[in-house]
Amino acid sequence: MILIAGCGYLGTRIADLLHHAGEPVIGLTHSSESADRLSQSVPYPIKACDISDPEAVNALANEPSLSDVTAVIHCASSGRGGAEAYRRVYLGGMKNLIAAFPRAVPVFTSSTSVYPQVDGSVVDEGSPTDPDRETGQILRETEDFALSQKGLVARLAGIYGPDRSFVLKNLLERKAGIEGGDGNGRILNQIHKDDAAQALIHLIKSGSVGLFNVVDDTPITQRACLEALAAMFGLPVPPEVPPNPERKRGWTNKAVSNAKLHSTGWTAIYPSYLDAVQSDPDLVSSILAQIETESPRSLIRRPNVVLIGLMGCGKSTVGRMVAAQLGFQFADTDQLIVEAAGQTIPQIFESEGEEGFRRRESAVLRSLMSRDGWVIATGGGIVTQPRNHPLLRHLGFIAWLDASVDTLHRRTAGSRDRPLLREGDPKAKLQSLMDVRRPIYKALTDLRIATDDLTQDEAAYGLAESVRMRFSGL
Repeated sequence: MILIAGCGYLGTRIADLLHHAGEPVIGLTHSSESADRLSQSVPYPIKACDISDPEAVNALANEPSLSDVTAVIHCASSGRGGAEAYRRVYLGGMKNLIAAFPRAVPVFTSSTSVYPQVDGSVVDEGSPTDPDRETGQILRETEDFALSQKGLVARLAGIYGPDRSFVLKNLLERKAGIEGGDGNGRILNQIHKDDAAQALIHLIKSGSVGLFNVVDDTPITQRACLEALAAMFGLPVPPEVPPNPERKRGWTNKAVSNAKLHSTGWTAIYPSYLDAVQSDPDLVSSILAQIETESPRSLIRRPNVVLIGLMGCGKSTVGRMVAAQLGFQFADTDQLIVEAAGQTIPQIFESEGEEGFRRRESAVLRSLMSRDGWVIATGGGIVTQPRNHPLLRHLGFIAWLDASVDTLHRRTAGSRDRPLLREGDPKAKLQSLMDVRRPIYKALTDLRIATDDLTQDEAAYGLAESVRMRFSGL
C-alpha cells in the first residue's frame, strides 16, 4: 500500500494512476472538511491528518488499515506560508511520517528551485545547491533528511496541466513578459502533471532511491516559448520586462537535466511544454475556461464565424457562401479530420470509435486557434465534448443553423457518410440527437438562424449581414 500525504494537484493524480493500476492507495489531506469533500469524487480512501502533528501521524500509523504501507509520498503543500510553514510542513512532516512508518520508503517531492544558478547553465543532480531563500534552505534540509533515511527525493520542475498553466494563462490574459536583460528571458523548466506522477510511480516501482530531477526533455527560454505560443494563438509576442525579485523561491535561470531519470527507463508523454499545448486535449480548453470564469472580459474572441448545428442543417454549404460574401476563408472541421487521418469519417468511427473521432475534433479546433477571417463549419457532435466549448467561444462568433427533425431527415436521407444514422430508424436517431444537443447549441450560440423556411442563399445572406454588424467594417 502507498500512502500519499497531500492530495492536491499532483498527489491526487498519483493516487488516481495507482488506483487505476490496481495498487492499494490511501490519500491524506490536512482537514476533515477537505477529506470529506475529496472522498465524494475519488474511488480510494481519503483520511484527514495534519502531518506536522506527530501525535496525529502516530495515531494514523496505528490504524489496522495502514499496517502494510510500503511507501510514503510527501507531496503536501505549505500553502502560501513562509519559512515557518515550510519548516513545519516539509521538514517536520517528513520527520513525522518517517518515524511513524519506519518500514516504508520515504519519498519527498522537492523543487528544482533549490538550484540557484542564474547564468543559464545546465544543472544536474550533482550541481551545487545553495538557495539564498530560507524556504529553499528548508527544502534542502528536508531532502538531506529523507536521503539519510534511504529515501527517494524528486526535484520537481514547475508542474502544469489541465486547469494549471501560468505561462499560457498569462499570455492569453496579456500579462506575460520576457524577463531578463539579454532579450531571451529566463529558462523555463516544466513538467506535465501526468509525466510527474508517472515518474514518481516509476521510480517507486523500480526500487530507486536517491535524488532525481523530474523535468521534461526540453527546457526552453521564455522568449522561445512565448513566441511559439503567440504564433499558435495569433497574439503579439509579450514585451521584455525586468526580472521579478519577488518570486516565492527566488529568480533563477538554468536548464535542468533529466538524464538520470531517463537512465532508469522513464520516458515522457509530453517531451516539451509546446507538445502538451498541442496534444493534451484538455490543457488549452481548461485555461480558456478559467479565464472565462475569472475575467470574462479578458477572453479573446477571434474575428471568425463558427457554425454549429445538427447534421443536415447546411453548415458546409451556407458556410462557403458566407465566406465568399465576407471575403473570408472557409474550413470544415470534418474535412480537416479526414485529411489528417487519411480516412473517411465512417472509417475513423470503425477503427477508433466515436471517442477517437471526438479527440480528433478537439485537436482540429486547437489547430485553428491562430486563424482570423475564417468561416468554420463544425461537425454536429462537436458540442457534446465540454472541452470544446471554450475553444469554440475563443474561435469566434458562433452561429447555430437550426432546423426541424423533419427537415434534417429529408436532407440526410440519401447520405451514406453519417455513421450515427446507420443503425435503427434515422429519423428517431435525429430526434434523439436533437433532444440532447439542442440545449447545448442554445447555450453556446451568439446567433440562431431557423433555416426550415429559408433557402440556403437566404440563410447565408442573413448570416453575412449579422456578421458584418458584429465585425463592423467588413
